[in-house]
Amino acid sequence: MKNLALSFLLLICLSAVSQKDISPEDVHASLVQGKKKSLIAYAGKEHSFTMEITSPNVKPSDIPGFITINKQIVQSTLLPASKASGMNALTPSKEKEALLNYMNYELGYYRKKLKQDYSHLQTEWISLQGRTFLLWYFDMPKNYKLVSRQIYLSTLFYDQVMDLNAPVFKLNDFAKAKETVLKLAGTFKVYDKQINPDQISRQLNK
Repeated sequence: MKNLALSFLLLICLSAVSQKDISPEDVHASLVQGKKKSLIAYAGKEHSFTMEITSPNVKPSDIPGFITINKQIVQSTLLPASKASGMNALTPSKEKEALLNYMNYELGYYRKKLKQDYSHLQTEWISLQGRTFLLWYFDMPKNYKLVSRQIYLSTLFYDQVMDLNAPVFKLNDFAKAKETVLKLAGTFKVYDKQINPDQISRQLNK
């Protein structure tokens, strides 16, 4: 029963950032484990990214797309940002506007389509290595016993949004979950090519 409840929880977290018009390339980044460090890696046809994990306590979850870092569950997801052209040349204010529009769309989907209520939404702009991130989190309903709070950290990745999601089971774990996603985002590295996760894995495990 415990595994079944956890699986249901993770699927709910996944659905919270799902859209019907996701293209085949819009997938979850995968975990590439190494001896001394690991990476969260996404290999797109033209653009890729990685995020570094220095903790040895990392492993894949039973649910595809989720990983566990020091007992904190994290998911990295790519979703469409806009069908409009020029997403790569936005001014800082337009970039923030695009991220806010994305957040509001997802919250609307979360409340109207998934019938999941939330409260105490808070947002914060964060700059890491010259890249703009929108940190947003909210409390789950009091009668929702599985997760207390949801944390998202979003940034533009060409015409997509890269989301880091960390469900918080107990409010006492909020600081740990927030620190986990911020630490990952601080290592966000973009490649204007398709990377090879298998090759990276061999390098990390030499």
